[in-house]
Amino acid sequence: MKSDIFILIPCHVDKSYYHIETTSTNLKEKDQYAQEYISSLREIAMSELVDRVYNSFDRYYLGEYESPILGDAPKGREAIDTVRIKFFLTACERTKLSVLTGVICNFEGNPTNVLDQITREEILVDLDDRFTYLDDFLLRNFKIIKNGEAKTCLIQNKKANYEDILYYMATETNDSNLYNTKIISKKYHDLAVDNVAVYDFSDIFVSESVIYQVLHDEGEDKIQYEGLLIFIVEILVMKLSAIYRSNNQVTEALEKNKGISVKNYEILSNEFANTLSIWQVNIYRYKGAQTIADKIQERFDIDNVLKNYKQNDEFLQNIIDTRNVKNSITESKILFVVAILLFLKDFYAIVKNIYLFFYESQEFSASDVVSSLTSVAIILVVVFVYLSKNFRIKGRRK
Repeated sequence: MKSDIFILIPCHVDKSYYHIETTSTNLKEKDQYAQEYISSLREIAMSELVDRVYNSFDRYYLGEYESPILGDAPKGREAIDTVRIKFFLTACERTKLSVLTGVICNFEGNPTNVLDQITREEILVDLDDRFTYLDDFLLRNFKIIKNGEAKTCLIQNKKANYEDILYYMATETNDSNLYNTKIISKKYHDLAVDNVAVYDFSDIFVSESVIYQVLHDEGEDKIQYEGLLIFIVEILVMKLSAIYRSNNQVTEALEKNKGISVKNYEILSNEFANTLSIWQVNIYRYKGAQTIADKIQERFDIDNVLKNYKQNDEFLQNIIDTRNVKNSITESKILFVVAILLFLKDFYAIVKNIYLFFYESQEFSASDVVSSLTSVAIILVVVFVYLSKNFRIKGRRK
């Protein structure tokens, strides 16, 4: 049985996607499938998404590459097959986020081997007669940075047997030379029979990382039917990309134990805030697409991923606040010492003038009086501010 496998990976770039545009146009003109795929996804997204979201995305074709399918051999991971993967990029220039989609068409091998390899993050690309990990390939060739784990759409025109679907849901190979096991988890058994499809042209089963779709009648509209699912998953993976990018930056700052400057933290927060348009609940024009998207988002556990990011972000904010408190205490002490030194300087001048006034009959001018009173007032204000600020800081700590 043939399978179409779509591997969707959250990514981003540091600066811009403009460097990809020329390369993509030239490649697309030489590939009929690439033209049809991009055209179909654009039409579907235009029809199904509200304009503010649809207009945010550009689509690029990055070319076709050979990739090995690795077996689960006791003596090491060896290639048991090779496939051709076409890479497409759905990118948002405003947020610098993107989704890389690797498409394997008409795969006749065991799809659980591919799913297992994706789970292991062992996707390799033949680059200059040498297999390179996908992360390195993207960064070196296109300056694209992978953010997090991939999600996979496995699409067939005939429903697989029940046991195979269990392995699809678990994203594990059923062709292992190391283990002879069967999946008995109620969770995966429930997922393997829970059809979340809204329309009659397919069945859809969803787990944490895989969407398995069975098309009932592909015909000439195969790309259209597949695209109706892919464009929904793209949006969800784009959301994950936003979370992963910010969470990776927060986690890195925490792990380095150096915190992050307020300015850089504001940049990070603004980056995430800039993605809010794709988080709106009304981005789909039709309730059917929204219903499927909600179910897949629930299975992908995106809310929990977002919760984890918010917890890390709150932890980082506490570190920043603590560091600012320490800096405030230090600054207060410095200002207090400076004020004391200035006061002592003026106080010396006052005492000197008083001495000259009484013992040498020199005049004590009005300006000396004003200066003396001003110095006393300044030192009193500085002492008051210093003490009140320290009381506030101590209260905040409690």
